[in-house]
Amino acid sequence: MSGFEILTITFSFIVGLGVAQVLQSVAYVVRENRQISLHWIPFSVAAIILFFQVQFWFGLAVINSLMDQWSWPVYGLMLLLAIFIFLSGATVLPHSLTSLGGRGLKEDFETRGRISLVFLALYLVGWIGVGIMFWKPEFWQLVLVNGVFAFVAIFTYGTPNARVRMILHLTLIAITLYGSLTVWTTPSLEMPL
Repeated sequence: MSGFEILTITFSFIVGLGVAQVLQSVAYVVRENRQISLHWIPFSVAAIILFFQVQFWFGLAVINSLMDQWSWPVYGLMLLLAIFIFLSGATVLPHSLTSLGGRGLKEDFETRGRISLVFLALYLVGWIGVGIMFWKPEFWQLVLVNGVFAFVAIFTYGTPNARVRMILHLTLIAITLYGSLTVWTTPSLEMPL
């Protein structure tokens, strides 16, 4: 086992639990669809979070390739990012009918699940910090896309108008598609451009 594999056990455990949490919540909501009115917004946010949970491992491999040896600040930052993406996944969807409290999925997301957008924004801002720490000229796009996504996510969280939030959710989906094609690490463990 390499040093990198040993170091990333903690990250993998936390992010793996987050992936399991999102998938379990999606399965629960789909299974109970007769008792819960479904809505596309919570599912789209859950899908975006799942994308970033998987993408975390890809980005981690790239970070490992950029450093000679791990330091406590880098390890601590990556641990914090793993915790943020876990919390985002753990808060996006309800886990039981009792946690729904008789609300529909959209109402539950707007009153309780929307906090997942704050954790997601913190996660992406953390990656801006990582990009600055290991600066390469092509990271300017990463900083820009992550910054715009984080800003839109925080604005979506704080906006009281439901119609504006719907437009902002569509914007988050568009930014996710753009970022996955241009700046975020691909399964080949390289930046797309």
